[in-house]
Amino acid sequence: MKILIVENVDPATFEALLARREAVIAIGEGELRGLGLAALLHSDWAVVSAGATIALDCAEAWSGAVWRIGPGAVRLLLDGGPLSARDAIRHSLVDGIVPAGTDPLQWIEAWLGGRSALALDSAASLIRRRGGDPLERAEFARMFATGETQIGLAAFLAKKPPRWRNDDER
Repeated sequence: MKILIVENVDPATFEALLARREAVIAIGEGELRGLGLAALLHSDWAVVSAGATIALDCAEAWSGAVWRIGPGAVRLLLDGGPLSARDAIRHSLVDGIVPAGTDPLQWIEAWLGGRSALALDSAASLIRRRGGDPLERAEFARMFATGETQIGLAAFLAKKPPRWRNDDER
């Protein structure tokens, strides 16, 4: 898994992001526009700080918006002007907002802490491929075959935190 802070993204970094194989979590702060915003929107999980604003000002950023929310991105044209972090989450452009005064990397670490690496990888794979039902069924079958879902369910029923197989790697 890779964490990308989207300040000053150059064309080579953006191209590498589109060709990636690993899951990418992007963090954006301040005024997001251009290739930095495009990289954020094309990542597997996009997180912005509470005070961030989003300005869809280039074709790459618009393609990221369409990739994330589909044809519904057209409704963003009606809003005009920059979007606040709350607007971005309401429109499903981002997956989370880091509270004001919180270190984004620590917030991401806490957010990831209770999740299985295998589940995150599978989710990222499905997000990236946008493959529909056959691919989703294959990923769910793979998840069940590994026993990860059973570990999570057992922990939930026991009212204890799950102990994922990859916990000793953290």
